Amino acid sequence: MPKQGHFAKSTRLKQLNNFKVKRHFPGNTIPNSQLTDFLVVRFALTVKQRIPKSSRETVQRFLIEVADQLLKYQGNLVNLVPALLRDINHRAPWQFYRQLLPEWGKLQKFLKKEVPAVPLKQRCYLTGTITTAALTKIVAQLLAGKASAITFLKQPNAPISLRQQTTKMLLAAVYQEGKIDWVKVRALLAPFPFQIDPQLDAGTKKWLTTLSQQ
Repeated sequence: MPKQGHFAKSTRLKQLNNFKVKRHFPGNTIPNSQLTDFLVVRFALTVKQRIPKSSRETVQRFLIEVADQLLKYQGNLVNLVPALLRDINHRAPWQFYRQLLPEWGKLQKFLKKEVPAVPLKQRCYLTGTITTAALTKIVAQLLAGKASAITFLKQPNAPISLRQQTTKMLLAAVYQEGKIDWVKVRALLAPFPFQIDPQLDAGTKKWLTTLSQQ
């Protein structure tokens, strides 16, 4: 499991992506600690090739983060995913969401099929799912909140009511008729370059740098 607040190291992704033989697990079950490994391998075998190449690393990294918390949230994506995205909002550029949202339907369908089939001693089942439309609204709210927070960086004592009003105004600007206007998102956030955590490994830094330049 990656350190809290950090994406999985790129070396870990390479280990999972470059497996050469079918994985064999002792007995009829696997330990809970191997749930993420199992799902990532299944993802590579079933869905990954149907995701645009430019978005595969983003989707796979999100899968890892979701899988790491499935048991904690008892398979409830309605609670897990928004909380996870709020955390990622501080760790990834806005382009992360632009790549993830179009592929969420495929990823959730994969989870609905594969999670119950993972041979854990006590099976995990998805107890709540989230639509792409609902996820899009959540992302729009996060982006509006981020843009609002940046606006008030030099005004730390600004009234909460003013901050809330600004967030609401920015949300209306970037989110209309159930869709996010990525051109407006770029215009709002481009003046404030994404800062990469220096503690991250080189591969993850490269991925985030490439992502932030798209």
